[in-house]
Amino acid sequence: MGFRPGVLPDRWPAGAARCAGVPEFHIHRYNENFYIIRQSGCSNYEKPFLYLLFGRTRALLIDTGAGRTEVGKRIRKLVSNWRIRHHLRSIQLIVAHSHAHGDHIAGDSQFAGLRDVTLVSPNLASVTSFFRFTRWPEEIVTLDLGSRVLDVIPIPGHEATSLAYYDRESAVLLTGDTLYPGRLYISDQAAYVRSIARLVEFTRDKSVAHILGTHIENTRTPYLDYPIGTTYQPDEHVLELGRGQLIELNEALAEMRGSLVRKVLRDFTISP
Repeated sequence: MGFRPGVLPDRWPAGAARCAGVPEFHIHRYNENFYIIRQSGCSNYEKPFLYLLFGRTRALLIDTGAGRTEVGKRIRKLVSNWRIRHHLRSIQLIVAHSHAHGDHIAGDSQFAGLRDVTLVSPNLASVTSFFRFTRWPEEIVTLDLGSRVLDVIPIPGHEATSLAYYDRESAVLLTGDTLYPGRLYISDQAAYVRSIARLVEFTRDKSVAHILGTHIENTRTPYLDYPIGTTYQPDEHVLELGRGQLIELNEALAEMRGSLVRKVLRDFTISP
């Protein structure tokens, strides 16, 4: 399909001072074949981002949101409308994850057992089997959606099954909870350090239009985040980061020499 840029909003809906009538999800079309779905703070304070990418024969949904929502209904409608616009009789939907924490897998049951849907269970055995990893986490594999190839990169450390996805078509790197404008929680320090170094090395010869994670917790004021549990963030940081922030994170981790401590940086906070 070739390189296709997209458009990001300057601000995302992030809940509301009054929640009556606020939709569960805001759907943004980054470009014709790439959708970014943001869950409202009115439905769950985590406000996670979900990503839906289309190739010629398959689509990939990354994550299913937090809490009890109608995510399955919304995603199926999006997929159906895209399929009709592109004059296809059917398209296979793959439902996978950035990682296995509850605020990213809550809607999985709404996709289980559906026709034309493959649900990748959020456990290491299922992830390695579906993506055909043979040397986890050192190996980087590819996923072809039909004339659209994604690189799938193991990045454990935040959580054992954490993955990054690099979309060659848009040059967007999706990093889940491993890197985003907010509090970077780390469960396995050594694995996290290696994962960030792996991302830096992977992107060394790649174009990176944006790095997109799955939350926004920082405000637009440098070094300042919203408290945990905030449902309405009217002055939040933009979603997108760049490779410069990835390098900044890698250098900050290297300076700690294997003993990570909390460090507040301009656009995110290392929170071991």
